[in-house]
Amino acid sequence: MNLSKLSQSFKMSVKSILGNKGRSALTMLGIIIGVASVIILTGIGNGATSSITDSLSSLGTKNITVSMSRGGWGGSTRTISLSDMQKFLEENEDLVEAMSPAISSSVLLKCGNENTTSMFSAYDASYAEIKDTNVETGRFISEFDVKNRSYVCIVGSYIVKEYFGGASPLGQTVKLNGTPFKIIGTYKELGDSSESSSDNAVTVPYTTAMRFLKNKNITTFYFNAKSEDVVDIAVSEIKAYITKKLGTDSGFSVLSVAEMLDTINEIMGTLTAMLAGIAAISLIVGGIGIMNIMTVSVSERTREIGIRKAIGARTTDILLQFLVESAILSSMGGIVGIFVGFILGSIVCKLINIQFVAQFNMILLAFGFSLFIGVFFGIAPAKKAAKLHPIDALRSE
Repeated sequence: MNLSKLSQSFKMSVKSILGNKGRSALTMLGIIIGVASVIILTGIGNGATSSITDSLSSLGTKNITVSMSRGGWGGSTRTISLSDMQKFLEENEDLVEAMSPAISSSVLLKCGNENTTSMFSAYDASYAEIKDTNVETGRFISEFDVKNRSYVCIVGSYIVKEYFGGASPLGQTVKLNGTPFKIIGTYKELGDSSESSSDNAVTVPYTTAMRFLKNKNITTFYFNAKSEDVVDIAVSEIKAYITKKLGTDSGFSVLSVAEMLDTINEIMGTLTAMLAGIAAISLIVGGIGIMNIMTVSVSERTREIGIRKAIGARTTDILLQFLVESAILSSMGGIVGIFVGFILGSIVCKLINIQFVAQFNMILLAFGFSLFIGVFFGIAPAKKAAKLHPIDALRSE
């Protein structure tokens, strides 16, 4: 195949496409929809994955969470004690540098004559070393608060706006389940500062919570590994330590943020690939559309094919012309589909407040697949055109 023949086939294909603009546009529509769907769904999937991983990463890649079952999972009725966890911290300073027990519940918060049900959490002062406390004004819980079981609290932005008119509430008092607590700090706005958001929250020292809620069993502990390099080792050691204390390896879970990130990335990657595969089906439909239109085109241009063969065009020349025409239609549809996918994907992601992340390899794969589909489904009508006998073609009306 020489370049002059390819160039001639290209020019004739472009002339044919421009001569039937409406039909050509409809032919490309299936490819456009298919490519755009792949770009949109993978971009949204990647954006959602990025958003989730960023949120988890903000918790700290050295963070390890130990969760105990209240009733015992797997038949276990025992639970680990706070003193046991403190002992592990003391004996493994080369692996973990901080530990905080955690208690969560809900409480009735009352300020003046108004009240609301707020999310309740309780930590040790060491929690500030493990995670970002998100305190905006005032301070977080101190060792003094924990040691003296102080009735102090940090409140969310919803409580500040709703009950204090947005003014600083530091030093003011709120009642939690009827017990007065002094406000020592406020949290940054994390949601939309509505009653049902994470901004309707209150935090107290865990020692105060144990007395206040009459709860002596702590079921959650947060650890901070010494470094990212020893996170996996720390997780294994904690699991082994708790298993030895309980006499069973059930009834608890030990998870690191890094482990959760790996799991989420794997799940989201599979989901995104599945969505892209579903979207790619429309590319096959688009390819069938190209085959149908090209078959019709062969029927309409039978006399033209006969004239070309009569003046010396070979079978390969006719075959090349129709294959090039299919390739042009599918590649043009792929390019338009990429632009449409970018525009619509960006709009959708903006509406759901995530970043649109379109990967270059996925764009290249979508375009390459669209080109392959166009050429593949263009082979049958191209062969049909190439096999026409010149005399039979010239006799056609």
